[in-house]
Amino acid sequence: MSFPLIDVSKIDSPDDQLAIAKKVTEACQQWGFLLIKGHQIPPSEIEEMFSLGKAFFSLPEEQKSQYPINEDEIGYMGSFKDRGKDDKMSMWFGGLPGAIKNTPGLHPFWYEQAEKVEAFKHKCHSLVVKMLVCFALAMELPDKDFFANAHLENAGKGNSLRMLMYPARGEQPQTGGSRMAQHTDSGSVTLLFQKQAGLEVLSPNGDWIKAPCIEDCILVNLGDALSFWSGTHLKATLHRVTFDGLPHDQERQTMAYFGSAHPDTVLQPIMAGKTMGKYHSNGFDIEPGITVGQLNAMIMKSIYKAPEPAPVPLPAQIFV
Repeated sequence: MSFPLIDVSKIDSPDDQLAIAKKVTEACQQWGFLLIKGHQIPPSEIEEMFSLGKAFFSLPEEQKSQYPINEDEIGYMGSFKDRGKDDKMSMWFGGLPGAIKNTPGLHPFWYEQAEKVEAFKHKCHSLVVKMLVCFALAMELPDKDFFANAHLENAGKGNSLRMLMYPARGEQPQTGGSRMAQHTDSGSVTLLFQKQAGLEVLSPNGDWIKAPCIEDCILVNLGDALSFWSGTHLKATLHRVTFDGLPHDQERQTMAYFGSAHPDTVLQPIMAGKTMGKYHSNGFDIEPGITVGQLNAMIMKSIYKAPEPAPVPLPAQIFV
Protein backbone atom coordinates (compact mmCIF):
# COMPACT_ATOMS: atom_id res chain seq x y z
CA MET A 1 0.00 0.00 0.00
CA SER A 2 1.26 3.47 -0.83
CA PHE A 3 0.84 6.24 1.72
CA PRO A 4 -2.42 8.08 0.87
CA LEU A 5 -2.18 11.55 -0.69
CA ILE A 6 -5.49 13.26 -1.45
CA ASP A 7 -6.30 16.57 -3.13
CA VAL A 8 -8.98 18.39 -1.09
CA SER A 9 -8.99 21.62 -3.11
CA LYS A 10 -12.66 21.05 -4.09
CA ILE A 11 -13.83 19.96 -0.65
CA ASP A 12 -16.38 22.84 -0.59
CA SER A 13 -17.85 21.97 -3.99
CA PRO A 14 -21.24 20.21 -3.75
CA ASP A 15 -20.36 18.23 -6.89
CA ASP A 16 -17.03 16.95 -5.49
CA GLN A 17 -17.48 16.83 -1.72
CA LEU A 18 -18.83 13.27 -1.46
CA ALA A 19 -16.11 11.81 -3.69
CA ILE A 20 -13.43 13.53 -1.60
CA ALA A 21 -15.17 12.42 1.59
CA LYS A 22 -15.06 8.78 0.49
CA LYS A 23 -11.35 8.98 -0.40
CA VAL A 24 -10.44 10.68 2.87
CA THR A 25 -12.51 8.23 4.91
CA GLU A 26 -11.07 5.18 3.14
CA ALA A 27 -7.55 6.42 3.94
CA CYS A 28 -8.54 6.86 7.59
CA GLN A 29 -10.08 3.39 7.70
CA GLN A 30 -6.90 1.77 6.40
CA TRP A 31 -4.11 3.99 7.68
CA GLY A 32 -5.53 6.50 10.16
CA PHE A 33 -3.13 8.89 8.40
CA LEU A 34 -3.06 10.73 5.09
CA LEU A 35 -1.43 13.66 3.36
CA ILE A 36 -3.72 16.35 1.97
CA LYS A 37 -2.90 18.96 -0.65
CA GLY A 38 -5.00 21.90 -1.85
CA HIS A 39 -5.98 22.63 1.77
CA GLN A 40 -6.39 26.43 1.41
CA ILE A 41 -4.15 27.43 4.34
CA PRO A 42 -1.72 29.87 2.68
CA PRO A 43 1.89 28.59 2.56
CA SER A 44 3.11 32.05 3.55
CA GLU A 45 1.16 31.88 6.82
CA ILE A 46 2.46 28.40 7.59
CA GLU A 47 6.01 29.59 6.97
CA GLU A 48 5.47 32.63 9.19
CA MET A 49 4.37 30.38 12.06
CA PHE A 50 7.44 28.20 11.55
CA SER A 51 9.66 31.30 11.60
CA LEU A 52 8.09 32.51 14.86
CA GLY A 53 8.54 29.09 16.41
CA LYS A 54 12.17 28.92 15.32
CA ALA A 55 12.89 32.34 16.82
CA PHE A 56 11.24 31.39 20.10
CA PHE A 57 12.95 28.02 20.45
CA SER A 58 16.30 29.74 19.82
CA LEU A 59 15.91 31.75 23.02
CA PRO A 60 17.90 30.60 26.09
CA GLU A 61 16.35 27.61 27.84
CA GLU A 62 16.50 29.29 31.25
CA GLN A 63 14.36 32.11 29.84
CA LYS A 64 11.75 29.90 28.16
CA SER A 65 11.39 27.60 31.17
CA GLN A 66 10.14 30.49 33.31
CA TYR A 67 6.82 30.37 31.40
CA PRO A 68 5.50 26.78 31.78
CA ILE A 69 2.19 25.41 30.60
CA ASN A 70 -0.84 26.63 32.57
CA GLU A 71 -4.26 25.04 33.12
CA ASP A 72 -5.46 26.37 29.75
CA GLU A 73 -2.60 24.48 28.08
CA ILE A 74 -0.78 27.65 27.11
CA GLY A 75 2.94 27.78 27.77
CA TYR A 76 6.30 26.11 27.27
CA MET A 77 7.60 22.60 27.96
CA GLY A 78 11.28 21.78 27.54
CA SER A 79 12.97 18.54 26.55
CA PHE A 80 12.80 15.51 28.90
CA LYS A 81 9.86 16.97 30.87
CA ASP A 82 7.23 14.36 29.98
CA ARG A 83 6.95 10.91 31.50
CA GLY A 84 8.90 9.30 28.65
CA LYS A 85 11.78 11.82 28.88
CA ASP A 86 11.42 12.62 25.16
CA ASP A 87 13.90 14.99 23.53
CA LYS A 88 11.60 17.65 22.15
CA MET A 89 10.66 21.20 23.10
CA SER A 90 7.10 22.44 22.73
CA MET A 91 5.16 25.68 22.92
CA TRP A 92 1.44 25.09 23.55
CA PHE A 93 -1.37 27.40 22.47
CA GLY A 94 -4.61 26.01 23.87
CA GLY A 95 -7.64 27.84 25.16
CA LEU A 96 -10.65 29.50 23.57
CA PRO A 97 -10.24 32.18 20.88
CA GLY A 98 -8.60 35.25 22.42
CA ALA A 99 -7.10 33.34 25.34
CA ILE A 100 -3.47 33.62 24.27
CA LYS A 101 -3.03 37.37 24.65
CA ASN A 102 -5.01 37.37 27.90
CA THR A 103 -2.91 34.66 29.52
CA PRO A 104 -1.05 35.74 32.68
CA GLY A 105 2.51 34.51 32.61
CA LEU A 106 2.76 34.20 28.83
CA HIS A 107 6.31 34.58 27.56
CA PRO A 108 6.72 38.22 26.40
CA PHE A 109 7.82 37.02 22.96
CA TRP A 110 4.25 35.92 22.17
CA TYR A 111 2.21 38.95 23.21
CA GLU A 112 2.82 40.80 19.94
CA GLN A 113 2.31 37.60 17.94
CA ALA A 114 -0.86 36.42 19.66
CA GLU A 115 -3.28 37.64 16.98
CA LYS A 116 -1.30 35.88 14.24
CA VAL A 117 -1.33 32.64 16.21
CA GLU A 118 -5.07 32.98 16.88
CA ALA A 119 -5.76 33.57 13.18
CA PHE A 120 -3.72 30.51 12.25
CA LYS A 121 -5.58 28.40 14.82
CA HIS A 122 -8.87 29.57 13.31
CA LYS A 123 -7.86 28.42 9.83
CA CYS A 124 -6.79 25.05 11.23
CA HIS A 125 -10.11 24.68 13.02
CA SER A 126 -12.01 25.40 9.81
CA LEU A 127 -10.10 22.66 8.01
CA VAL A 128 -10.73 20.17 10.84
CA VAL A 129 -14.48 20.88 10.61
CA LYS A 130 -14.42 20.17 6.87
CA MET A 131 -12.71 16.84 7.53
CA LEU A 132 -15.34 15.97 10.15
CA VAL A 133 -18.12 16.69 7.66
CA CYS A 134 -16.38 14.35 5.21
CA PHE A 135 -16.45 11.50 7.71
CA ALA A 136 -20.15 11.96 8.43
CA LEU A 137 -20.96 12.04 4.71
CA ALA A 138 -18.95 8.93 3.91
CA MET A 139 -20.47 7.08 6.88
CA GLU A 140 -23.93 8.09 5.59
CA LEU A 141 -24.98 9.63 8.89
CA PRO A 142 -28.35 11.45 8.77
CA ASP A 143 -26.69 14.76 9.72
CA LYS A 144 -23.47 15.68 7.91
CA ASP A 145 -22.65 18.03 10.80
CA PHE A 146 -23.02 15.30 13.44
CA PHE A 147 -19.33 15.31 14.38
CA ALA A 148 -18.71 18.94 13.47
CA ASN A 149 -21.40 20.25 15.85
CA ALA A 150 -19.44 18.88 18.80
CA HIS A 151 -16.32 20.79 17.73
CA LEU A 152 -17.38 24.41 18.09
CA GLU A 153 -14.36 26.69 18.21
CA ASN A 154 -15.66 28.83 21.09
CA ALA A 155 -16.86 25.99 23.33
CA GLY A 156 -15.22 23.91 26.01
CA LYS A 157 -11.51 24.49 26.54
CA GLY A 158 -10.78 25.17 22.88
CA ASN A 159 -8.43 23.41 20.52
CA SER A 160 -4.65 23.38 20.73
CA LEU A 161 -1.81 24.39 18.45
CA ARG A 162 1.52 23.00 19.52
CA MET A 163 4.84 24.18 18.07
CA LEU A 164 7.50 21.48 18.37
CA MET A 165 11.28 21.48 18.05
CA TYR A 166 13.44 18.36 18.11
CA PRO A 167 16.86 19.92 18.74
CA ALA A 168 20.16 18.89 17.17
CA ARG A 169 22.71 17.82 19.78
CA GLY A 170 26.40 16.89 19.75
CA GLU A 171 25.61 13.50 21.27
CA GLN A 172 22.54 11.44 22.02
CA PRO A 173 21.03 12.20 25.46
CA GLN A 174 21.35 9.33 27.92
CA THR A 175 17.87 9.72 29.39
CA GLY A 176 16.39 6.43 28.23
CA GLY A 177 13.78 8.30 26.20
CA SER A 178 13.24 8.74 22.48
CA ARG A 179 12.39 11.76 20.38
CA MET A 180 8.68 11.03 20.89
CA ALA A 181 7.37 7.80 22.41
CA GLN A 182 4.86 5.78 20.41
CA HIS A 183 1.26 6.73 21.13
CA THR A 184 -2.10 7.50 19.60
CA ASP A 185 -3.61 10.98 19.91
CA SER A 186 -6.51 11.46 22.30
CA GLY A 187 -8.73 13.82 20.30
CA SER A 188 -10.47 13.84 16.93
CA VAL A 189 -8.34 15.21 14.09
CA THR A 190 -4.68 16.27 14.17
CA LEU A 191 -3.10 18.46 11.49
CA LEU A 192 0.69 18.16 11.36
CA PHE A 193 2.78 20.75 9.52
CA GLN A 194 6.34 19.51 8.88
CA LYS A 195 9.62 21.15 7.95
CA GLN A 196 11.43 17.79 7.85
CA ALA A 197 10.42 14.13 7.79
CA GLY A 198 10.95 12.01 10.88
CA LEU A 199 7.55 10.83 12.10
CA GLU A 200 7.12 7.06 11.91
CA VAL A 201 3.66 5.54 11.44
CA LEU A 202 2.51 1.97 12.02
CA SER A 203 1.35 0.91 8.56
CA PRO A 204 -1.68 -1.33 7.86
CA ASN A 205 0.62 -4.35 7.45
CA GLY A 206 2.24 -3.75 10.84
CA ASP A 207 5.53 -2.20 9.70
CA TRP A 208 6.88 1.12 10.96
CA ILE A 209 7.33 3.49 8.02
CA LYS A 210 8.49 7.10 7.84
CA ALA A 211 5.58 9.38 6.94
CA PRO A 212 6.28 11.46 3.82
CA CYS A 213 7.06 15.16 4.09
CA ILE A 214 5.87 16.91 0.91
CA GLU A 215 5.90 20.66 0.33
CA ASP A 216 2.53 22.39 0.80
CA CYS A 217 0.93 19.20 2.16
CA ILE A 218 -0.46 18.63 5.65
CA LEU A 219 -0.17 15.29 7.40
CA VAL A 220 -3.51 14.37 8.96
CA ASN A 221 -4.23 11.69 11.54
CA LEU A 222 -7.13 10.72 13.77
CA GLY A 223 -7.32 10.36 17.54
CA ASP A 224 -8.93 7.85 19.88
CA ALA A 225 -12.01 9.96 20.64
CA LEU A 226 -13.16 9.99 17.00
CA SER A 227 -12.07 6.40 16.36
CA PHE A 228 -14.01 5.11 19.37
CA TRP A 229 -16.99 7.36 18.62
CA SER A 230 -17.16 6.03 15.05
CA GLY A 231 -17.25 2.46 16.34
CA THR A 232 -13.71 1.97 14.94
CA HIS A 233 -15.04 2.76 11.46
CA LEU A 234 -12.20 5.30 11.58
CA LYS A 235 -8.73 4.41 12.83
CA ALA A 236 -6.36 5.97 15.37
CA THR A 237 -2.83 4.85 14.52
CA LEU A 238 0.31 4.52 16.61
CA HIS A 239 3.10 6.92 15.67
CA ARG A 240 6.50 7.89 17.07
CA VAL A 241 9.81 9.67 16.45
CA THR A 242 12.94 7.65 17.22
CA PHE A 243 16.64 8.47 17.35
CA ASP A 244 17.12 5.97 14.53
CA GLY A 245 14.66 7.84 12.31
CA LEU A 246 15.78 11.29 13.48
CA PRO A 247 19.39 11.11 14.73
CA HIS A 248 20.48 13.27 17.65
CA ASP A 249 22.51 15.59 15.39
CA GLN A 250 19.53 16.46 13.18
CA GLU A 251 16.96 19.16 13.97
CA ARG A 252 13.28 18.79 13.15
CA GLN A 253 10.59 21.44 13.47
CA THR A 254 6.84 20.73 13.27
CA MET A 255 3.49 22.21 14.29
CA ALA A 256 0.52 20.11 15.37
CA TYR A 257 -3.05 21.34 15.63
CA PHE A 258 -5.23 19.09 17.77
CA GLY A 259 -8.93 19.33 16.98
CA SER A 260 -11.04 17.99 19.85
CA ALA A 261 -14.73 17.86 20.68
CA HIS A 262 -16.25 19.67 23.66
CA PRO A 263 -14.93 17.92 26.80
CA ASP A 264 -18.47 17.04 27.93
CA THR A 265 -19.21 15.19 24.68
CA VAL A 266 -20.34 11.68 25.59
CA LEU A 267 -18.79 9.00 23.39
CA GLN A 268 -21.31 6.32 22.45
CA PRO A 269 -19.94 4.29 19.51
CA ILE A 270 -21.91 4.42 16.27
CA MET A 271 -22.29 0.73 15.50
CA ALA A 272 -25.29 0.30 13.15
CA GLY A 273 -26.50 -2.83 14.92
CA LYS A 274 -23.06 -4.38 15.51
CA THR A 275 -21.22 -4.96 18.75
CA MET A 276 -17.79 -3.43 19.23
CA GLY A 277 -15.12 -5.34 21.10
CA LYS A 278 -12.71 -3.91 23.67
CA TYR A 279 -11.09 -0.62 22.68
CA HIS A 280 -7.62 -0.50 24.18
CA SER A 281 -5.28 2.46 23.70
CA ASN A 282 -2.31 4.05 25.45
CA GLY A 283 -2.60 1.56 28.29
CA PHE A 284 -6.33 2.07 28.90
CA ASP A 285 -9.55 0.22 28.11
CA ILE A 286 -12.06 2.77 26.84
CA GLU A 287 -15.72 2.12 27.65
CA PRO A 288 -18.93 3.58 26.13
CA GLY A 289 -20.20 6.62 28.01
CA ILE A 290 -16.77 8.13 28.64
CA THR A 291 -16.56 11.84 27.91
CA VAL A 292 -14.00 13.47 25.68
CA GLY A 293 -12.63 15.35 28.68
CA GLN A 294 -12.20 12.17 30.73
CA LEU A 295 -10.47 10.39 27.86
CA ASN A 296 -8.13 13.31 27.22
CA ALA A 297 -7.27 13.59 30.93
CA MET A 298 -6.41 9.88 31.11
CA ILE A 299 -4.09 9.99 28.13
CA MET A 300 -2.49 13.35 28.95
CA LYS A 301 -1.82 12.23 32.50
CA SER A 302 -0.18 9.07 31.16
CA ILE A 303 2.08 11.01 28.77
CA TYR A 304 2.70 14.30 30.57
CA LYS A 305 1.78 13.58 34.19
CA ALA A 306 -0.88 16.27 33.79
CA PRO A 307 -3.29 16.85 36.72
CA GLU A 308 -6.91 15.79 36.49
CA PRO A 309 -9.09 18.74 35.41
CA ALA A 310 -11.60 20.23 37.83
CA PRO A 311 -15.21 19.07 37.22
CA VAL A 312 -17.28 21.39 35.04
CA PRO A 313 -21.06 21.65 34.76
CA LEU A 314 -22.64 19.81 31.85
CA PRO A 315 -23.81 22.08 29.03
CA ALA A 316 -27.44 22.29 28.01
CA GLN A 317 -26.78 20.04 24.99
CA ILE A 318 -24.71 16.86 25.04
CA PHE A 319 -23.60 15.29 21.77
CA VAL A 320 -23.94 11.51 21.60
